[in-house]
Amino acid sequence: MFDQDTAVRATTNEADRVRGGNALAVAERSFQLLTTGPKPLGLDGRTIGHGLPGRVLSLAELRTLLLEQAASDGLKDAAWRELIQRARSGDPAWVIGCVGVAMPGLTNTAARALRTTPDRYAEDIVAELLTEFVAQLARIDIDRPHIAARLMLWARKGALRLRGREARLVPSAPSEMPERPAAATAGDDPVRLLLDGVRRGIITPDAAELVIATRLGGLSVQEIARRRQLPASRLYKQRHAAEVRIVAAIKDGRISSTSTVGFAGM
Repeated sequence: MFDQDTAVRATTNEADRVRGGNALAVAERSFQLLTTGPKPLGLDGRTIGHGLPGRVLSLAELRTLLLEQAASDGLKDAAWRELIQRARSGDPAWVIGCVGVAMPGLTNTAARALRTTPDRYAEDIVAELLTEFVAQLARIDIDRPHIAARLMLWARKGALRLRGREARLVPSAPSEMPERPAAATAGDDPVRLLLDGVRRGIITPDAAELVIATRLGGLSVQEIARRRQLPASRLYKQRHAAEVRIVAAIKDGRISSTSTVGFAGM
């Protein structure tokens, strides 16, 4: 019998799978790095209006305000319109900002998509959900209402599309796998490139967070070292090693991108 306790355990297990070392977990930790410290990534409440405080709000604070029951649809759309316009400016930090503000919805959407999904597909499905969400930041019509809900719908479609494809096509025996994995559709987005590197085991989640925060988010290695209470020299070495692995993976076809934006210092 499927009682309430069973339902709670199932929901908890799904949430644990979503919160693991996958793309959403990396994105959330990167979001935390970009929205804390002396100069957090944020928006001026006066620009958004709809009753927000008349000051600069970190995106972490904005996320909390948008989750409140009192948040109107007009407020949510105004905030998302501003967020997406910033993401379309070409600054990858704002892409991470959008993902972070949407994280509660993305996590719930991923958990639903992973129900009845074999564990071996979980990370790919979560990565595809995030990839579709990021892709829609450039495409979604921000003049229509319910922007966030429509973004979630597209993200869910991406996850379910991959789940159906992998369930039909992915072989379970290692001997049936192709000699070279298919190239990732990373486009020229360095954030997606790094997250794909994590998904394929090329770099660690910690290394991806470091590159995102320092190369794309405007934080210094020294600042991250202070927060983590680690020598800056160690983080410089970790970042360099991760960037070398990513570039090598692009060259040998394990992942693909038309750009190595963010690694100009190599």
